[in-house]
Amino acid sequence: MNSFSLTLFPALALAALLPSGAQASQPGQVFRDCKDCPEMVVLPTGTFQMGTAEDEVGREPDEGPIHPVTFDKPLAISRFQVLKGEWFAYLRDTGYSMPDGDKRPGRACKAGIPDYQGSDPRKQYTDRHPAVCMNFEEANAYVAWLSKKTGKPYRLVSESLREYAARGGSTGPFPFPFDEGKEYSIAQHANTYGAADGYNFTAPAGSFAPNAFGVYDMHGNIYEWTADCYNENYVGAPSDGSAWLTGKCEFKRIRGNDWGEAPVFSRSGNRNALVPGNRGDWIGFRVARDM
Repeated sequence: MNSFSLTLFPALALAALLPSGAQASQPGQVFRDCKDCPEMVVLPTGTFQMGTAEDEVGREPDEGPIHPVTFDKPLAISRFQVLKGEWFAYLRDTGYSMPDGDKRPGRACKAGIPDYQGSDPRKQYTDRHPAVCMNFEEANAYVAWLSKKTGKPYRLVSESLREYAARGGSTGPFPFPFDEGKEYSIAQHANTYGAADGYNFTAPAGSFAPNAFGVYDMHGNIYEWTADCYNENYVGAPSDGSAWLTGKCEFKRIRGNDWGEAPVFSRSGNRNALVPGNRGDWIGFRVARDM
């Protein structure tokens, strides 16, 4: 049974962007700390049940046990994955040159540019597309640069924060219904495997509707690095929304699914893991900021 809510916080998706330097304080308020900074949206405080029910289709053993996680202090998350224009502002400012990675034909990363870039408008990698091809260390370097640039406490999202924001107050696999007349399709809501959603590669940010918290693209488009180390299940996991920094840290948890994998991997509670040094045209990240 899919349980979702599109009306829990209806005003959040319509929030106006506050000018740089303005103080955001209410859930749903959207702000940006500088011209090239990510757009952030303030999340409501509260407690949610992290993990998935044993009868959820596609559920894996590492998605349990279900446990409460509480966010009792105001914080914000980037509305979109960090975008190419925002990422390249960082590269220009620091002078950092990204190495190539992933040698597969058509899938290579060349100095931070995915190989699918082409003259076809459907294959363009614009400033409004999610930034890809960075490894875990590079994502953290961006966070450090952003914190120094703005004087604000930015960080890479924790796995629990990522799930809390993805659920948007909902339970079940998705915060939206399956496509009408299809058994397991979310093409009207997310960019996953196949052309039914309109995209064979990454989609520009905001191509699909936001969830009830005003956050976009949480269920496809690209996977996202989180700060957490790999653990086999949630036994001993933090309950305060912080990152789990112990365990098998030779792997880092990633969330969100990408444009090349099936919808079942886009579930709110789905987990995956990746070697921190890997890079690809399917991996990016979001940032969080304490308020």
